Amino acid sequence: MTSQKVYRILAFGDSLTEGFHFAGFRFHPYTLKLAELIRNHCEWTYDGSPDRPEIEVKACGRSHECVLTGMIDRFRKTLSSAAEEGHYYRWIIILGGIQDLAFGANPETIFNGLKQMYQMAYEHGANLVIMTINETGRLKTNDPRDVDRHALNTLIKKYAWENHYAGGRRTFCVDINEAIPWHRGDLDEKKKLWDDHMHLTPKGYDLIGTCIFQAIVEHLNLKDI
Repeated sequence: MTSQKVYRILAFGDSLTEGFHFAGFRFHPYTLKLAELIRNHCEWTYDGSPDRPEIEVKACGRSHECVLTGMIDRFRKTLSSAAEEGHYYRWIIILGGIQDLAFGANPETIFNGLKQMYQMAYEHGANLVIMTINETGRLKTNDPRDVDRHALNTLIKKYAWENHYAGGRRTFCVDINEAIPWHRGDLDEKKKLWDDHMHLTPKGYDLIGTCIFQAIVEHLNLKDI
C-alpha cells in the first residue's frame, strides 16, 4: 500500500458492538465483517490502483454500558481524542440503550441521550448509522414489559427518516430488531445466529456487519478523501 490516505469508520456501543459471545471469553465484533466487505468494495472501486486508501473500521464497544451513565461521556472523549490526533471518521455507527431499558429507564430519556451522541457525530463531520434495539430471549413476544423497547425503536427509526440528509451528512437506520429476531420458528437458524439469550454468535455479528454494508455501500464515496 503506497497511499497514506485512510478511510476511517467508528462503531460505538455496548456488548453487541464489542462482539460479546461464549460467555465473554471470546469477542467477534461486527466490524470484522464490515471491514472485509468495504475493503473488497474498495479494491473493486480502485481496480487494482495503488492509490486506494487504507480502510480502518474501529470497534469501541463496552459490555454492560448504559447510554445515560457512561456511553455519552466515553463517546465525547473518543471523538475528542481522535480530533486531537487529526483523525476524523467518515462514518460513525451507534448502538446503545438495551442496558438502560434493563434498568428501567424511560425510552424518551434514553433517546434524548442517544440524540446527544448523534449530534456529536454530525459535529465531528461524520455520516451516521443508528441501530434499533434487538429482541432478547428474556421476554416473550408481545410481553407488556417489551413495550418500552418498541417505543425506543420507533423513536430511532423516526429520527433516521427525518434526518436522512441532515446538514449535508447522511443518516441511516439498520433495523437489527427485524433483521435478527430472537422469536423465530426456525430453531436451526436461531442456533446459528444466537449465542445466548441476548448475544449473537460470530455468524450473527457478521450478519449485522453485512446489513450495515448494504445500507451504506452506495454512499461510501471511497475516492472522495
